[in-house]
This record gives sequence, C-alpha cells and structure tokens, in this order.
Amino acid sequence: MNQLSLKHFIVRSQVVALYRDIMRTLLKIDDRDYQKEMREWARTEFNRYRKLTDLGEIRTQVALGRRHLNELKLAMQMAS
Repeated sequence: MNQLSLKHFIVRSQVVALYRDIMRTLLKIDDRDYQKEMREWARTEFNRYRKLTDLGEIRTQVALGRRHLNELKLAMQMAS
C-alpha cells in the first residue's frame, strides 16, 4: 500500500470534503431525474481525475470543483 505524504493526505481530505459537499447540495434538487444526472456527472468527473498525483494539479481541480459548486448553489438560490 502506498504511504501518502502529509501534503497528499491533507489534499485528499479536501477532495473528499468537496465530494461530500457536492453530493449534499445535489440532494436539494427537486427534479429526481436531473438530480441523478448531476450525481452521475459529479462521480464521472471525480473518477476522471482519481489517478492524479501532482499536488498542484489536484489543487487546481479542487479549486475548479469549488467554483462549480458555488455556481450551482447560486443557480439553485436564484431558481427558488
């Protein structure tokens, strides 16, 4: 089993926290078909970058994910 460096461990915890926040946010979507579609999209995106090891690239993807999450939350607020 690979040992994670402390930096990788910290970044990994940020990725997991982002994933959970996205999934919790998607649960607030009323349209179940759209909710399912969005959950599948999020899973696909996380799986696409699962093998990344470069900390800079991982941080970039986390920042992009947070930006997408904030845009989603804003869109949901505007829709309600």
